[in-house]
Amino acid sequence: MIGAIVRRLASFFLPDEGFGRDTEVHQRLEVALVHELEVAHSSGTAPEALAHVSGYQWANACHDLFEAGRTDIVEYAARYLRPFYPQLTYLATLVALFEAMPRHPPAPLAFRNEPTEEIQIVRRPDCDTVLLCFCAAEGTLGLPVNFIHQWLGRLPTSLVYIKDLRNLCGGCGFPTLGPDRASAVAAFRRIVEEIGGKRIYTLGVSLGGYPALYYGLELGAVSVLSLGGATDITPEFVNTQGPVPQAYLNLWERAPDYIRNLRDSCASAVHKTRVLIAYGAGYPRDRQQAERIVGLPNVELVAVDYAQHNVVDPLIRQGGLQPLLCRFLAIERPEAIGPTTVVR
Repeated sequence: MIGAIVRRLASFFLPDEGFGRDTEVHQRLEVALVHELEVAHSSGTAPEALAHVSGYQWANACHDLFEAGRTDIVEYAARYLRPFYPQLTYLATLVALFEAMPRHPPAPLAFRNEPTEEIQIVRRPDCDTVLLCFCAAEGTLGLPVNFIHQWLGRLPTSLVYIKDLRNLCGGCGFPTLGPDRASAVAAFRRIVEEIGGKRIYTLGVSLGGYPALYYGLELGAVSVLSLGGATDITPEFVNTQGPVPQAYLNLWERAPDYIRNLRDSCASAVHKTRVLIAYGAGYPRDRQQAERIVGLPNVELVAVDYAQHNVVDPLIRQGGLQPLLCRFLAIERPEAIGPTTVVR
């Protein structure tokens, strides 16, 4: 039945050239393809309409599932479809990402991302370490949160996933936690205490990198890991880097007292939080942001061999994400992570 529906919808398209000429039909086709991949995964069979739609349409359906956090179905679909469409880079990328995904025990803590929730807490029993994870724009961690949780959920920490749904870098706090940044700091302390935490670590990706560093310093975190995040969002510096992202313009208007060069905050902090900043070595904007904070004794820069902004993707595919997380948490033997591993 599903295959027949897909064939009928696909008949609206010429091979490749006709892709997308009718938005409504295109959307209906994607929904049908997503459903067909769900059925194929649950039954262990081939997608019924494999020969009747283009590889690009299958890739779009995989992308929809990946963004929705349906990692099990996406992995099945990408591995099955890849040999039929070897020219599609996106399917090859998905397969490479899943090849690098950790499979070792313990399994990650149970978790399902809820895109509209600002704060999600994932508690690890009998653990006094808490990792606050500040998401990028649109609530990702460089890649879908459910996928990145395959790494983070195995770490010997409780987790707090934090999304600024207004894309203001945490500059106005988080409405769920109160009206302003001071309320957010107090709420983070309360959350950590309630789940038995004694040591705080913060992680941020892209737009989440700056709040990870800011709130990490405010909370006296043991360590901060920023993946492609900013350190200086003052107009004087950002204006030298080319076109100013709209997120910064919004932030400058809404939270002018949040705008600073965090090098000064790192240098003057009583508690010397350790700071790790990973950035694409071939991406000038992020390299310049990282270099703004270089030279402090508690700061370490990690150059990733990549020429784009999102360093999470290459870290995963190059096998570097787990070792970096273990350096961040000071875990001496990454291969030995298990239920009794202790963060020092």
